[in-house]
Amino acid sequence: MLVLTCIAHAQHNAGYKGKILMIASNQATSKQTGWPIGVWYSELTHPYWTFTEAGYKVDVASLNGGALFFDSFSDPEDASGYAAFDVLSLGFKKDPAKRDWAANSKKLADINPNDYKAIFVCGGQGPMYTFYKNPELLTFFSNFYQTGKPTAAICHGTCLLLDARLPDGNLIVKGKHWTGFANSEENYADAYVGMKIQPFRIEDEARKLPDTHFETAHAFDAFAIRSGNLITGQQQNSGAKAAELVVQALEEDAKRYPTYIFVHGAWADESAWGGIRTTLAEHANVVTVNLPAHGIDPTAGTDVNLNDYVKSVTNAIDAAPGKVILVGHSMAGVIVSAAADQQAGKVAKVVYVAAYLPKSGQSIEGINEDFFGKKPTPIFDYSANGALVSIRKEFLPDVVCADCPPSIKEMLIKYHRAEPTKGFTEPTMLSAGFARIPKYYIFTENDHAIPLALQQKMVKADGTVRKTASMKTSHLPFVVQGPEFLSILQSFQTL
Repeated sequence: MLVLTCIAHAQHNAGYKGKILMIASNQATSKQTGWPIGVWYSELTHPYWTFTEAGYKVDVASLNGGALFFDSFSDPEDASGYAAFDVLSLGFKKDPAKRDWAANSKKLADINPNDYKAIFVCGGQGPMYTFYKNPELLTFFSNFYQTGKPTAAICHGTCLLLDARLPDGNLIVKGKHWTGFANSEENYADAYVGMKIQPFRIEDEARKLPDTHFETAHAFDAFAIRSGNLITGQQQNSGAKAAELVVQALEEDAKRYPTYIFVHGAWADESAWGGIRTTLAEHANVVTVNLPAHGIDPTAGTDVNLNDYVKSVTNAIDAAPGKVILVGHSMAGVIVSAAADQQAGKVAKVVYVAAYLPKSGQSIEGINEDFFGKKPTPIFDYSANGALVSIRKEFLPDVVCADCPPSIKEMLIKYHRAEPTKGFTEPTMLSAGFARIPKYYIFTENDHAIPLALQQKMVKADGTVRKTASMKTSHLPFVVQGPEFLSILQSFQTL
């Protein structure tokens, strides 16, 4: 199952925490210098790197949409050599995928701010003309700020804060500590080119405002300030530092979102959820548990038991902000049942996906024997001591994902790993309180691993499942029909 993540994402774990919107300038012309101007390279690339390294997907928007324009002095290959040290921006510039990304920015008017967990306004020379007093950007920025989500601006992008107001008419920066491009830095820049570059200076205008605290560090030092959910950075060398403050604020802001904890089934690992994880993370916290002795986990499977599985899930529940929604697939049904029973106070609901739903004292082996009878199963191979079990490769694709494309079926065989047998044979002990935990079930109608009839039998025997849904797939509905699966999952959230 490891391949599923690799197919979905070029970068491991990219986007698994949700999306951040960066806002950058389209091309303009400076009335002071006559230069074509836009966004400063490092103010886009350095925060982008910080965000993606932290697990966020980044979209970029501009007022007009389409191509961004980079200030020449910020180009690491510019003849001036001014930014020649900026190897990060150089790598960005040389990457065709990143060039395409910057050439096709989204139009701000088309953006749904609810899809983003934070916004980050870049600077450069362009914003002093394209952002300053722009009503569309001012409204967008103010509305997003009022949600309480992290809202950032750096360098000359902070010119919008000279006018960004709340509905009561007060400036957003009233009572706030903030920063932006400093007079000392304007002095240096003007002297460097031998003329006045900007139409006005942010620091001069900021210090005219009442009831606010504009702060600056030494010229061109990396400097950023967080004041509530407002985050500002001083200049081009402050982009990464401001982005780090955004990431910190996002970690603290996680409590505003529902938390899903996904637990994979047998002969799989956490990457099984790769196809739906990033989409769900736009509006939720998403945790994927990798069970011991699965996937790349180095634990030897011979000594792993059901309690080890359950402990890995209860640890994830403990670490989560607030209550969680547990989602268990296949074998994981018994695991999430036990974990929810032990941590009932922190579990909002449990969703079973083509999963085993046990009664207290039942094991997977026992459930199967009750349904199939006690007869040999030719699809399995056991280790010499019986501690591990595999699915024979000629049966594996059809059993696990009959409706998967051939490429995924091939990879299922390639990454198959023997499974600890104790997870199947040990009974699940549940308290009487387990019946009160809200439960939901997603049936898979064409399942060759856990037949639909067995799924229906378990749900009927449990008697406490509040709502069910059906998908016309084999055993991996979230792989072959991801959008439909997410739609069903999110419909359970409001029940």
